[in-house]
Amino acid sequence: MPENFIALRILLPVLLLSGLSGCGTLDRMFPDRSGDYKKTQTESALDVPPDLTSTPVNDALVVHDGAATLSGYNSATQTRKSASGQVLPTPEDMSIERDKDRAWLVIKGDPATVWNRARQFWLDSGFLISRENPELGVLETDWVDSQVNAPGDIIRNTISRVFQSAYSSSLRDRYRMRLESGEKPGTTEIYITHKGLQEKLEGRTDEIQTTVWEPRPSDPGLESEMLKQMMVYLGATPQRAEQLLSSQQPAPDKAELTKLGDGQPVLVLHDSFPQAWRRVGITLDRIDFAVEDRDRSAGTYFVRYNDPLKQQKKGFLSKLAFWSDDETDKVTTYQIKLVDDGADTRVMVLNEKGEAETTVTPVRILTLLYEELR
Repeated sequence: MPENFIALRILLPVLLLSGLSGCGTLDRMFPDRSGDYKKTQTESALDVPPDLTSTPVNDALVVHDGAATLSGYNSATQTRKSASGQVLPTPEDMSIERDKDRAWLVIKGDPATVWNRARQFWLDSGFLISRENPELGVLETDWVDSQVNAPGDIIRNTISRVFQSAYSSSLRDRYRMRLESGEKPGTTEIYITHKGLQEKLEGRTDEIQTTVWEPRPSDPGLESEMLKQMMVYLGATPQRAEQLLSSQQPAPDKAELTKLGDGQPVLVLHDSFPQAWRRVGITLDRIDFAVEDRDRSAGTYFVRYNDPLKQQKKGFLSKLAFWSDDETDKVTTYQIKLVDDGADTRVMVLNEKGEAETTVTPVRILTLLYEELR
């Protein structure tokens, strides 16, 4: 039985193939079409619908020189992105300008482009930002202990902020950064000013030593140090940053406090308008005025000022709060007007409407400016 079954499985396919070949069935099932190409005819090209466009070959899709690498592709892609987006400044795009003990950084790029990178410098350096106004280009850090405010010492700064008694210092500092369009088109000027406090022993109350914080003079050395740190952060080497700061020799400047024919007080700066504009702006930052707005084309700074003589009975913090919104502070807005006189520049203090101020306050404001600018 097994032998018969095997024989049947072999014989059946043979008989089937024989029958198919004899009847021409294979020819009908698998006809020979090798010569069909001779019968073809050329037809017209397909029309592209009017709402579609053909895609030409683009150089961006071609591999040049017969080879390509992932790193090369990424480099080319990044180059194209940089060309169409924001380009970070290079050390060659930075320079330092100086006027006496005031220095500022001139960097290639508009203020809106430079702002984010300059702002990140303070955060990466461990500072807290107490207030900022990107539209005005002003940023102010929080107070920090002097011994832990060195950029890069983030761990100590963090510990000091969370556990205030972990590190103690009798000195505290804060910094104000201001960005402004440069005198040269396509540049931004970065100003950094310093404010300081010092702790003073006041007396004992129930065996407890009490202290108060009093202002101390701004430190131009710390301002220069922060400018150097920012240059390094933006890509300059420490040696290059130090060279830029030391290559600029302080230039003497002079100021004269006088009166016009109608008795209006005026501060005369023996400088051109662009130079005087920078000097006044830095000084306003140093003496802690709140600059609400500025119009360089009109030569006007809009500031809020609270006469310190009216605050003698107030605490120290309220004395510093020139920008306070408390109505009891009676903070008044003034215009500090700069007028171009060629070789000299006149500085006047006007009221909020741009009119001559008849009170003694303009004399006090101009005296504060004079003490810094003479």
